[in-house]
Amino acid sequence: MSDLIFCLDSGTTTVKAAAFDLEGRFLAVAQRPNSALRRSGSFVEQDMDASRDDAVRVLAECAAKVEGKPAGLVVTAQGDGTWPLDADRRPAGLAITWLDGRARDLIAGHTRRGTFKPIEDVTFSRPTAASQSMQLLWLARNEPERFERIRFALRLKEWLFFCFTGELKAEPSALLPTWGDWRSHSPSPVVESTLGLSRGIALLPEMLPIGSTRSGLSTEAAKATGLPAGLPVLLGPGDVQSTLIGLGLGLVPGIERCSIFGTSAIHGRHMADPGQMLERPAGAMVQPFALGDGYVSFHPSFNGASLFEHLRHLTGRTPQPNGVSPAYSGLVLQPFLEPSGERAPYTTPHARGALFGLTAATTPAEIDWAGREALAFVARRSHEMMQGGYASIALGGGLAGDRAFAQFLATATRSPVLRATDGQAGLKGAGAIAAFHLFGLSREALANTWVGAYDERIDPEAGPVADYAERKYALFAHLMDAVLPHWEALAEIEATKTEIGLT
Repeated sequence: MSDLIFCLDSGTTTVKAAAFDLEGRFLAVAQRPNSALRRSGSFVEQDMDASRDDAVRVLAECAAKVEGKPAGLVVTAQGDGTWPLDADRRPAGLAITWLDGRARDLIAGHTRRGTFKPIEDVTFSRPTAASQSMQLLWLARNEPERFERIRFALRLKEWLFFCFTGELKAEPSALLPTWGDWRSHSPSPVVESTLGLSRGIALLPEMLPIGSTRSGLSTEAAKATGLPAGLPVLLGPGDVQSTLIGLGLGLVPGIERCSIFGTSAIHGRHMADPGQMLERPAGAMVQPFALGDGYVSFHPSFNGASLFEHLRHLTGRTPQPNGVSPAYSGLVLQPFLEPSGERAPYTTPHARGALFGLTAATTPAEIDWAGREALAFVARRSHEMMQGGYASIALGGGLAGDRAFAQFLATATRSPVLRATDGQAGLKGAGAIAAFHLFGLSREALANTWVGAYDERIDPEAGPVADYAERKYALFAHLMDAVLPHWEALAEIEATKTEIGLT
């Protein structure tokens, strides 16, 4: 009977659970769509009890599929957002997710006044609409009664850890980009004082080093999931770092940068000193590396594979994440359609999408492919800022299954791409973190057993396609420079439409 590590990853689109043995062998998986997500204009929220129930169901389904001795459970989830509890430790309304755009006007005002700089200097990152600090500030100003009811401000993984163990804990990789000094690894009062926020740090759970954020599975949670009471439960880092580690970042020799194309797009590096980057967009984030020395630096874009669902409303073309053929054209698409704007490498709450080169002969397939090109160009810009050179890029997320996209990404970035298409990088990374902290496995052992081989290495193309990609990227960058200064004016015009009787 093998010892089993169970991994839970509660994402924006899908909630997954998997079982591995201590050698990293994948034994079982269960998943279901995220039933808790609620979209209404710029409000993107989740029902906290529904999120808990989704997690319980997938864990129970996974546990029922596998035989062995449960030895540990690790929890990860979407990273930012605000999951509020009242004094009775019950949800104080719907959770505000990282996709929520309600704080966009607050962000714009602080950006115009330049008041974010002290926060940026301490945390490494400028607040965005996804930041818990800004979401709490919005609640304080717009829903003061609800704000006063909040006793604890969690993230999703902290909420689920509480549901499974009855304990409130946090680890630094989640808190520091919003609330702390990335150098000292401690919360900083600069954030609250700069924003004029009456309560922030006082609402946070106790922060402990990752590895110490563990407790036993409660009797109630054990009955609901079929796992044994007292099972060690580890609070892991967020799904971004878990997925980057699952792709080999900081573990596999030669893998120092990755790109993930899930609902959002994430481009990351493992670095000894993030302060040495060539350029640092205000929306970049830095987290302590969960497996030892160094940092994970990454550009968390709001706009990823969700772009294709948004394009469907414009074209009527069903999103096709796998198996598309290139449809090269004179179109240049700027892929910024999420209502909360963009976080990195272009940091602004006013980001807008645009499509250049449109004619009556343009086809939906060309628009769809232009979206893939745009995501590749944004990835190139991020990796250039992080000084990635032309080293290999480990590719994960749903779009990794689209070989044509992976090939264009390699060509556009002029870098080999290593595809991981099983879609389980986040779960594997979380499992590797649990194996390291709960069972003492070395990083070398994790690299050899948990990460394993990639599906395929794709080298950049040469010839006409490479010339096309290079010319198109230059045009994309030029158009970005030209259009970005006008985003705020476009947002202001849109905001006036209700004043003149338009809907």
